[in-house]
Amino acid sequence: MNKIRATLTAAVVAGTAAVTVVGGTGPAAAAAAPVALGPGAYVPINGVGDVAVDPVRKRVLVTDATTSSLNSLSYFGGVQKTVAAGWNAGAVTLSPDYSTVYVASPDEHKITAFDAATLSTKRTYDLGGEVWTRHLAFTSGKIWFAYDGGMGSLDPATGETTLYDLDNDAWVDPLLITAKGAPGTLVVANAWRYSVGNGDLFVYDVSSGEAVLKTKGRFGDGTLRDAALTPDGSTLIGFGNECPIWKAPVTDPEKRTTIYDNGICRPDSIDINDDGRVAIGYGNTNGATDLAVFTPGSQAPAEQYTTDPGEEIWWPAWEPGGNRLFGVGNLGKDWRFHAVHGSAPVRSTITISAPAIAAPGRPVQVTGKVSQPGARVELIVDANAPTDVFHADTAVANASGQFTLTDTRPETGTYTYTVVYAGTDTIAPASARTSITAQNTPELTLRPNNTVSNYGATVTVTAHLGKTFTNRAVQIWADPYGSEPARLLRWTNVDAKGNLTASLKLTRTTAVQVKFLGDNLYAATSARSVLNTRAAVSLLPSRQYKAAKIGSVPYRFYRRNVHPYFLTTMTPYPGRKQRLTLEVYSGGKWKAWRVLYLPLNAAGKSAFTLTGTHAVGAKYRARAGYVTTSSGDTVNYTNYSPYYYFTFTK
Repeated sequence: MNKIRATLTAAVVAGTAAVTVVGGTGPAAAAAAPVALGPGAYVPINGVGDVAVDPVRKRVLVTDATTSSLNSLSYFGGVQKTVAAGWNAGAVTLSPDYSTVYVASPDEHKITAFDAATLSTKRTYDLGGEVWTRHLAFTSGKIWFAYDGGMGSLDPATGETTLYDLDNDAWVDPLLITAKGAPGTLVVANAWRYSVGNGDLFVYDVSSGEAVLKTKGRFGDGTLRDAALTPDGSTLIGFGNECPIWKAPVTDPEKRTTIYDNGICRPDSIDINDDGRVAIGYGNTNGATDLAVFTPGSQAPAEQYTTDPGEEIWWPAWEPGGNRLFGVGNLGKDWRFHAVHGSAPVRSTITISAPAIAAPGRPVQVTGKVSQPGARVELIVDANAPTDVFHADTAVANASGQFTLTDTRPETGTYTYTVVYAGTDTIAPASARTSITAQNTPELTLRPNNTVSNYGATVTVTAHLGKTFTNRAVQIWADPYGSEPARLLRWTNVDAKGNLTASLKLTRTTAVQVKFLGDNLYAATSARSVLNTRAAVSLLPSRQYKAAKIGSVPYRFYRRNVHPYFLTTMTPYPGRKQRLTLEVYSGGKWKAWRVLYLPLNAAGKSAFTLTGTHAVGAKYRARAGYVTTSSGDTVNYTNYSPYYYFTFTK
């Protein structure tokens, strides 16, 4: 490849070209009310180097310097294809016939040509180790590139490059500006705000394939951040570090005048449509206008758009020869795509589910459903480092739209998982997000468990905590069944063996829970045990005339004309009933005779009188009981009184 070092010796062309008036200076029309763009489509990239629009294939091309990639997005923001584009991939432009995409890789000192239809590599052009390409433009049959301290041209057919020295070596990241209606005009501007030459501007005639300097000047007071040319190439519209937008004739940039002094501050970028409409992206994060569109001849914005608070629109991009307008911006590390103008897509949705805690080094599954059956979905992981956003897994949804994605995080930490459906040319992309914390879960046990104790018993529970990082404290809570709230028994560090004990007196079945609140490396966890507690039950018969044994069994003896009286005492609880069971001995077996559920009073008392005709000589027995659920509640464990045996005599 031949490289030619050229010195610009052409004389500056005197005179000033006619200026197309893009914005009037008369009374401003009323500005359009802002319209909310909504959250936009999530784009799974780490950053944006440059943006270009391919109107033939209806694609928006975005470079990502962090991943050194070229991404092809649908007109609705879904990433349809991603290819490697060279280290620190940045500037991107298309050939005039839209058949080839050119991407600059400054750190590799090259430009790569891609087939626009397939994004396959067609050719790579080496520019030499001194060229760190920043911006690209295609005009007059050549690719023009700007680099720190200079600019150059590349003949895509032969690969021959020509480098041109600028007269200010302090130029960093210079702009290249062209206009579709002025193919022979190339503007080079120093837009690096910290350079002593910020605002310097050179205009070249490149119609011959060589750069001939026509004029040089300075953009006003020297503050220039971004600029664009009107469609006919006669007028430069741009801005510096303040609020107003300026216009200036290309042939005499020092004659700038305010064009859009609309009070909207922090402009970030500018793009001008073929019909003269100007789109300005703003760095507002406070709910003010994020994107404004101005029509020729009006000072007031014809359209204003806002995004989510905190989001900035860094790149407005018009569709060449069309009406569509796109906006690419970010909210923190989230990069978002807005289809501002254009047809409405078919909407799609994604819902996902995932565990909140996962063990490091073990697979975690994210399941979900997408509204498009058979759709390909992708799992994106953000490890919450500055640029640590990467693809983890892909899956194809089944006929019901359901899918499962899997990832393994080897280290502890909190990770953001985003599931992305890229959509199609007619279906909008969709995304859903969740956070998963990868932490070890320590061993935590509590004993005893599922025991049965008498009413009033005192029980000691022991919690055991295994290995943790810094936190060695646990909480032991007691939650008696019923309406009473749980109470904290102990909250302190475990002993050297990892144990902590607590004692409690039982009156109801009680759930005991031990809690570990977690630390930097170990997740919060808990363990639970249930201490079943019997209700206290006693039965006291009365009105018998004597007590004696029949065989070895003690009996109470009643006259047949006396009605036995049974008094039950039980642990009281609202709505509680005793179960009184009366059995008769018949055919050599005890058989149920009467089963009664009788309410207790507030003191836990319940009385029953056995009336009717009593058979002389028959053997009976009775007992009172509390039966979980059947007695009206579940706060105690089932318990019975002893049987009391009785019979009747004359």
